[in-house]
Amino acid sequence: MDQIFESHFGGSSNNSNGGETDGYCPKCRADTSHIILESYGEEVRRVQCAVCGDIHAFKKPRGTGEDAEPVSVTRRRKLEKLDWLQGIQNYDRTTAVRYNPKTALVLHQLLVHPSFGVGFVSEVLGDNKVELTFRNNVNRVIVHGRGINEEELRGDLVEEQELRNLLKLEMGPTPEEIAAERERRLAEEEAEKKRQAEERRLAAERARQEAEERREAEQRAREAERELKRKEREAERKRKEEERLRLRAEKEAARLAAKKAREEEQERKRLERARAAAEKKAERERARAEKAAKREEEKQRREAEKREREEERERKLAEREEQRLLKEKERDRKKKEADKLKKQREAERERQRKLKEKEKEKKAKEKERLKKLKEAEREREQAKKEKERLKKAKEAAAEKAKKDKERIAKAKEAAAEKAKKDAERKKKAAEKAKKDAERKKKAAAKKKAEAAKKKKAAAKLREAEKKKKAAAKKKADAAKKKAAAAKKKAEAAEKKAKTKAKKAKAKPAKAKKAKPVKKAKPAKKTKSKAAAKKKATKKTKSKAAAKKKATKTKAKAKPAKTKSKAAAKKKATAKKTKSKAAKPKAAAKKKATKTKAKAKPAKTKSKAAAKKKATAKKTKSKAAKPKAAAKKKATKTKAKAKPAKKKATSKAKAKPAKKKATKTKAASKSKAKPKTKPAKSKKKKK
Repeated sequence: MDQIFESHFGGSSNNSNGGETDGYCPKCRADTSHIILESYGEEVRRVQCAVCGDIHAFKKPRGTGEDAEPVSVTRRRKLEKLDWLQGIQNYDRTTAVRYNPKTALVLHQLLVHPSFGVGFVSEVLGDNKVELTFRNNVNRVIVHGRGINEEELRGDLVEEQELRNLLKLEMGPTPEEIAAERERRLAEEEAEKKRQAEERRLAAERARQEAEERREAEQRAREAERELKRKEREAERKRKEEERLRLRAEKEAARLAAKKAREEEQERKRLERARAAAEKKAERERARAEKAAKREEEKQRREAEKREREEERERKLAEREEQRLLKEKERDRKKKEADKLKKQREAERERQRKLKEKEKEKKAKEKERLKKLKEAEREREQAKKEKERLKKAKEAAAEKAKKDKERIAKAKEAAAEKAKKDAERKKKAAEKAKKDAERKKKAAAKKKAEAAKKKKAAAKLREAEKKKKAAAKKKADAAKKKAAAAKKKAEAAEKKAKTKAKKAKAKPAKAKKAKPVKKAKPAKKTKSKAAAKKKATKKTKSKAAAKKKATKTKAKAKPAKTKSKAAAKKKATAKKTKSKAAKPKAAAKKKATKTKAKAKPAKTKSKAAAKKKATAKKTKSKAAKPKAAAKKKATKTKAKAKPAKKKATSKAKAKPAKKKATKTKAASKSKAKPKTKPAKSKKKKK
């Protein structure tokens, strides 16, 4: 890539880049002239077709042999060429033309290119191409002489004046001239700026003086205005003071009137509360009396039911005893009948033995007759069963209608009871809502009173805390003063000890010479030092005591806050206990309302129980009727039937009598059995 740029922009001339050579173009499919783009020494590597402009690797022309060498332009490059500035100055300017591919150019002719500027033809190449040299010795290979006629080939000439102007633009001033011009211009601008700054400073000074004078005049005017306003304010203040006094008197009067009204309102509320309490008490007494009356009534009703149950039990026992006696009589009678039947059977057996032969003879006739009789009996039995079935159906329909009537009556009673309960519930709900509203009002008033109490208590606590803090501060100051006094004493003691020590040292050595054995003075010195140490320790102890007192006072001041917190907690717990105490009352009220609601359905339950008893009695009476019918039929069949079959029939009839009255199915079966068995006895009789 460096070689390409060097070849195009006037670089190294050691290679043939930018030159022309013949080669094969794969796009044109022919041998054409190519511009060398890349080469290494004398070897051409990459070229551009001059006809189609295709860039490709160099290929040797097809028309030449393998040993044919490309046309080299190194020889032409070795020829001496003028640079751009020399060429512009030396060559003829009258023949200068504007660049056009149609214009024919000649060697050393000046040319004006629209992109590259003013240049000249440095070399004429083959195939209507020339090499041009532009400013900074930039070489370009371009096409020329493509015109058809002479006018096109001649081209457009450039006037000398225009060419001179273009060259001026091309050449322009030197860098030194440009730098000198820039310096000069900057110096002029700096001087101009300084001049303008000085003018601005002078103008500002003048303006400042004028503003100062104006400010003084304005200040004098403001002073006068301020004095005037002050007088007006004074007058306004006096007026407001009078107005304030008047308003204060009015407020005082209004406050007294409001206070009186509040007291009257409080008295009225107190009387209302007392009246409401009396009414509530009377209501409670009345409710208690009603509950007692209801309880008494319920008790009487239960006793009456109990008596009825006792009577019913006694009646049932009497019936059971009567049935037992009847059964015993029946058993005796059956025993007698069995003995009688036994004798009759023995006589009958003898008679039957005698009549057997006759019976055999009559058997065929008897069979025919019996067959006819059976058919007639069967028809009669069917008719009888149909009548019985119709009768039962009628009885069942009547029973069902009766039950339906009873159910409708019960439903009506239940609906009436429900409506009554709903009305009572609504009434209770309204009363409850009213009570809740009153309770809320009371709670709000209570809260306000408690809030006022809390505020007062908090104010008292704050005052107490302030007093305690002041007392603690005073104590701390006193302790500090004591500590300072102790310190001073200790210092005085130390000074005394030091002076004594100095005196002891300053005494002459006479005592040593006269009495060398005693040495009393050094002992005194040691004693003074010990005393000084003791005083120093006392001083430190006094400081420690002062600090302890200060900390105690702080600790005493802090519990005041803790006490206030404890008082607040106690109040909170008292409120909670009150709310808890209020909850059981509400629960007790709810229970009372529930018991009232439960007490009323007791009547309905008692009515339902009475109805159930009545229906049970009816079913018992119905069950008793089939028993009596069964007994009658049994007695008839016993009289008609033979002795052999009487035991079976009596057993079948006796079973339904033992069964309970409530089982209606067993009663119906007992009805069916006596009907079928007497029919057989009749047939046998016939």
